[in-house]
Amino acid sequence: MNARSIVAPNLRSFITATAVSIAAAVSHAQAWNASGTVKTSAGVALADVSVTVQDSAAYSAKTNSAGAFSLQGTAGVLGSNNNGYSLRMAAGEMVFQGPSDGVVAFSLVDGAGRTVWSASTRARQGEARAAIPSGIGHGAAFLRVRHEGGQFVQAVTTGSEGVKVAKHVLAMRVLDGLPVLVFKKAGYRDTTYAMTAASQTGIAVVMAPVQETTCDLPTTFKWKDYGKPIAEPKNGWLAIKDFTMVRYNNQYIVYMTYTPAGGGFQAAYMAPFSTFDQANAAAQYVMPNRLPGVAPELIYFTPKKQWVFTTQWCGGGFCYTTGTDPTKPTTFNATTQSLLSENITTVGNPLEGNKGSDTGPIDQVVICDDDKCYLFYNDDNGRTYRASMPKANFPGKFSGSQVILQDTKTRMFEAVEVYKLKGQKKYLMIIECAWTRYFRAFTATDLGGTWTPLGNTREEATPFAGARNVTGGWSTDISHGEIVRTGFDEYREIDPCNLQMIYQGKNGGGDYDKLPYRMGLLTLVR
Repeated sequence: MNARSIVAPNLRSFITATAVSIAAAVSHAQAWNASGTVKTSAGVALADVSVTVQDSAAYSAKTNSAGAFSLQGTAGVLGSNNNGYSLRMAAGEMVFQGPSDGVVAFSLVDGAGRTVWSASTRARQGEARAAIPSGIGHGAAFLRVRHEGGQFVQAVTTGSEGVKVAKHVLAMRVLDGLPVLVFKKAGYRDTTYAMTAASQTGIAVVMAPVQETTCDLPTTFKWKDYGKPIAEPKNGWLAIKDFTMVRYNNQYIVYMTYTPAGGGFQAAYMAPFSTFDQANAAAQYVMPNRLPGVAPELIYFTPKKQWVFTTQWCGGGFCYTTGTDPTKPTTFNATTQSLLSENITTVGNPLEGNKGSDTGPIDQVVICDDDKCYLFYNDDNGRTYRASMPKANFPGKFSGSQVILQDTKTRMFEAVEVYKLKGQKKYLMIIECAWTRYFRAFTATDLGGTWTPLGNTREEATPFAGARNVTGGWSTDISHGEIVRTGFDEYREIDPCNLQMIYQGKNGGGDYDKLPYRMGLLTLVR
């Protein structure tokens, strides 16, 4: 044997030999592919599940909104877990120890990926021995050991004393023929799936939720402010306001209204950001496709796999459009459809002198349960309205609006929001009051049922959220907010154990069309 074939005179040669030899080892493994879905035991698809391969960082994927995933590799998985294999040099022999008996094949691979020596023997009680080859020049190489339970490669050095296990480089690495898939999602127990064939489709994975604490809403609320706006209007804009936000693919997606330099209101959005301290650096854009309206709301409608974007001041009151990717507003259809078929806000409110609304329907929000979708809205005249339709008909035009709550306009003004409480058959509604802006709160056990005031959140002095119960605040108003949701679908779920709320805040007054609103953040103090 030509000794120069495995000589590695310096570290670079050694690293090159390492890379080539691993590649040579991997090339003998079988290509594989896997696809399937991840769901809960109730059959609900789980999005954003992390799918990886055990003992390897080379493969990863995320489930989509339908819970589907797909992974594939051109080789088996080279992992760091030795699974009971070991190799040592003793008394002129290589001693292999494995988890089972069977034929063991040794081969020494040089820096060019060529086999320069090989031997075969049988393991008994898991142990196999082979004589260390002699006449090998100084350098580095890899010893590949194949066994019926798998195979691994081990970095070695060669010299006058024969072959030695390398101490300063890669540890032993097992080469498995088929991977073990690992599924992870916050709030759910980690799950694994061991592949049994090189190609598997239709893999059905069920993930169980981690047992979590369920919290009731307090009856008295206290909030801590971020201490300053988390996002300012970009240069040339006077204000950003009317925020709607979802958490999607580990990023916050925000749509909003903005006030241009000349005043008035138009639709806008922010580039996705991962944490609230990144919000101020997120780019701000005018809504594309000339989509009309302001005060947007956004949900993902699971049954039809559509994102639904709704706004006001269009389509005779409210309108909607659908899209495929909330991070790319250009995917929303430029043609909008009407969301509401009637206008009953012209009927006078007896608490306001029987005078009808000056604005008409305002500040829509859509939420669904398992059977129906509901539209809630205000009229800036002391009334809150509700309409509904079968879930199978959504998105579409709501009808049959009814007044469900009534007060004076200063105590029930606008910006209604409705949420489902996590882990409970209970819902929360918040409504903005004027003229110093604050929120009242109501609860119900059925979206179509009766809404009752929550605790003592009835007055400006004891609000759900307002200047009176916020510490560290910078704004005179807590206005048009959105509670941070745990998901992004039509159920609009929030977690009472960890309540946060973005809102539009300001200091100063003047022309309403030019009020200097910014984005603020509140965190509930328990």
